[in-house]
Amino acid sequence: MKRFIGIFAVVLALALTGWASTEKVLWNFAGGSDGADPWSNYFISDAKGNLYAATGDGGTYGQGVVFMLTLAGKETILYEFKGQSNGDGASPHGRLAFDSKGNIFGTTQAGGTNGTGTVYELSPQAGGGWAETVLYSFSASGTTDGADPSAGMTIAPDGTMYSTTPDGGSTGAGVIFSMKKTSKGWKQKVIQNLNGSSNGGFPYEGLMMDTAGNLYGAAPTGGASGQGVIYRLSLTKKGWVETVLYNFTNQNGDGSGLYWIDLISDKAGNIYGATSFGGTNGTGTVWELVYSKSKKTYSETILYEFGANGSGDGNNPYGGLAMDSKGNLYGTTLNGGSSNIGTSYKLTKRGTTWTETILHNFVGADDGNAPTGNPYLDAKGRVYGMTETGGTSNLGIVYRITP
Repeated sequence: MKRFIGIFAVVLALALTGWASTEKVLWNFAGGSDGADPWSNYFISDAKGNLYAATGDGGTYGQGVVFMLTLAGKETILYEFKGQSNGDGASPHGRLAFDSKGNIFGTTQAGGTNGTGTVYELSPQAGGGWAETVLYSFSASGTTDGADPSAGMTIAPDGTMYSTTPDGGSTGAGVIFSMKKTSKGWKQKVIQNLNGSSNGGFPYEGLMMDTAGNLYGAAPTGGASGQGVIYRLSLTKKGWVETVLYNFTNQNGDGSGLYWIDLISDKAGNIYGATSFGGTNGTGTVWELVYSKSKKTYSETILYEFGANGSGDGNNPYGGLAMDSKGNLYGTTLNGGSSNIGTSYKLTKRGTTWTETILHNFVGADDGNAPTGNPYLDAKGRVYGMTETGGTSNLGIVYRITP
């Protein structure tokens, strides 16, 4: 009997070990001709599963790079930004986007003609390599077109692109803009000025588009309580009309502060995201905006509040979520965890309650430090992301977590 119990205990221990998540560092950024410090950047993939993203620093000119990484961990630098002195962009941030021809589009926070950022295109060349074209340089004042874009582009089925800027516009609180290709080239147009109060302000985030062509986004400030909003833009015969779907309050357990939160939605039209602050402990929340088909309105449900003790839980998510086929949610926190330098977490719904699992505690050194941005899930359910620092050169890493 004792022998049976011993064998059972070993089997159980092995099973528990098999269930534990594991992290693998796929790439250590080294600066120089490589990228560095991938703050708020996150992955997209091609049909083969290769990952594409940007880093805000690094490269030969020290102005950031766009790179490709195979799932086996082989990196290829697609483009090195040259900065304003060379008429190029600098410091790319946010999510990249592919068009139907395989071209890559993105934004840079700085550089361009006036140092206030650019929209750029990378096109694959027949003989190999990629060629960059600066499609738009933001103006010096930014009052008519926005400034310092920190989010990537969202591409509509007709090829029109949309994004945000956290600065500029008529009130200086940022804009939502479109880029449309014409016979004379690309034309930029502001479709909404944010006022920093009633309709939100200073958006660092990109936009989500539904099947009807409506645009959804987050702003970290403004709204009825000044704690940020979720908004929708709908195209009507009179132009784009903005509707604030939810005002965050930072009271009674509600969140506040939406930084680099690219929204996601499920098949029912419910919207998911995180706040960097707020909640019962002031360390952030994960939330859902539940859509009512009959009322055509949204109501907020707090799915999870991060803990007061950072060592036992993550704190302060600076990035959004990813959802797997079972409806589980994945995200990162900038702080908290066993070393207080960030975590990767998973939320699983059981009945009406969401349960958190810490998938990985970042520890710096050869591991990463300070993960941000939305995670990326591959076809096998593995989680990918980047950290701003940590790794062998302390310039950030690409990691993969197998839950």
